[in-house]
Amino acid sequence: MDSYKSDSGDIRVADITIAQLSRGLYRSTATVFKELVSNAHDADATIVRIDTNYPEFDFISCVDDGTGMPLAGFKRFFSDVGIGSCIKRKHGKDVTDIYKRPIIGRLGIGILAVGQLCHSFEIESHYKDKDGKGRAFKANIILSDVTIPDKEKVLRDDDTKKKEIEVGKWEYEEIPYDKTKKGFRIYSSDVRSTFRNEMKSSIGEKERERLSFSLSDLHSEFYDKSKKSIRDCKPYLESIWELATLIPVPYYGKKEESPISLASFTSKEKRSDEFKKTIKFMRDRQQQLLNENFRVIFDGIELRRHIQLPTEEDTISKLYFVEFNNTVLDSRLKFSGYLFAQVPRAIIPLELNGVQIRLRGVGVGGYDHTFLKYYEEIETVRSKWVSGEIFVDKGLEEALNIDRDSFNEHDEHFKKLQSVLHEKLNPVFDEINGIARECSEEKRDERDNELRENLRKIVAEKSNKKFKLLQRDLGEAAPIVTVDKGRGVIILNKSARPLKRKKPDMIIRAVMLAYHIAKHTTKNEVEREVKFRQLVGAILGELA
Repeated sequence: MDSYKSDSGDIRVADITIAQLSRGLYRSTATVFKELVSNAHDADATIVRIDTNYPEFDFISCVDDGTGMPLAGFKRFFSDVGIGSCIKRKHGKDVTDIYKRPIIGRLGIGILAVGQLCHSFEIESHYKDKDGKGRAFKANIILSDVTIPDKEKVLRDDDTKKKEIEVGKWEYEEIPYDKTKKGFRIYSSDVRSTFRNEMKSSIGEKERERLSFSLSDLHSEFYDKSKKSIRDCKPYLESIWELATLIPVPYYGKKEESPISLASFTSKEKRSDEFKKTIKFMRDRQQQLLNENFRVIFDGIELRRHIQLPTEEDTISKLYFVEFNNTVLDSRLKFSGYLFAQVPRAIIPLELNGVQIRLRGVGVGGYDHTFLKYYEEIETVRSKWVSGEIFVDKGLEEALNIDRDSFNEHDEHFKKLQSVLHEKLNPVFDEINGIARECSEEKRDERDNELRENLRKIVAEKSNKKFKLLQRDLGEAAPIVTVDKGRGVIILNKSARPLKRKKPDMIIRAVMLAYHIAKHTTKNEVEREVKFRQLVGAILGELA
């Protein structure tokens, strides 16, 4: 008969800075869940189910069917070596055992992430030991908000001797193995009021009735034309959007599609080598995500990356490929990606504007609308037309900050990525600026042609077809309007610029044109005044 052990103790760390991690390291609800999903990904889980007990939000759980956490690993984290002692990549290991996924975790602090949303939590793990025997344990983790000393107070303290700091308590007990529960579970009914209140306040009666928890409806909600930003969807849906954007799940849409619609490109663009290379690259990435056999279900919704480009109709689409593969400071840096531009309208929702860096398949931060501080164009309207993703396959990890949500910008790998991206952006913005100018000129020409046609109709109608209008460049010295009664022609001099200001000059031309038409098509003053007023109103209406 099996005998099951139990134990308890304090969660201790040796540094006040690390102690603060249990109070909150991650910038958003989504990034907390991202850490739990990443751990499941590294444990070769095929499915992760996250539940927030919507719409009450008084319970949090994350359940996966991965390899689980061995009891020895739990003891190492909470009793022996301490939190931050990750061994996932020991002995050169870089991919997971079963699905050969790139291992995401490095430091081993993600298990405390959920503590940002709750005061205490429970875990349960069912796993196979080295001998293939099924084992299981469950544990309670109680985090302390009160006993952690203030960091500034410790820094000012005269006692410079290192002290261990208690950040909470733990206890575990071994339990019978259940193969139906294979994997890792983390759950809590002790949620923080700040999390619950924020989530509940974002779901009113109308939202509760409208949300059907279907993937297609969720996608439509994100791309609702009445919303410029995902923030307009409020915190609950914003958290789902952000989580789906960051984690390694496939893109929304048909399996074989990339997030970029081919229908938005011209035939000439589709024939270019850069276009073909980029589309193949993105399709390969989509297939890679599908092959990893990794699903994430959030409150009953299977998550997908809701990236859809272009985001606006009647735009000109351009696509650019970015790649680098070389040694930087004695270590390999390899990344590839794309930049997409839609001219001349902004990317909507705003959260897709900028560039998303993906390290080992996981998004670092959100889309950076500064394009890693690309100062040349970042303050212009045209920077809002561009979106992109950079996938880093080798290197850059040393630049990753402890929250895995930002980079040390002085790291050599980061600097190289930044410089490569900026070099690519120079011709990108040159081209889209040129396209924008052409679009403006085409629209101006269309407007001018429409204006000439409408003025011609006004002159013909108001003169009872006695006159037809011609517009000519006769030079600034020539009269604004010339009337040739014999030929039945009124000539408008487009070169006449009496005030050298566009709108006042247009008004003067309108008044002069109305005056001459009225003068030469009426018999008395009363008729002339009525027709003059009508003509001025009609012509100015076209010029407005």
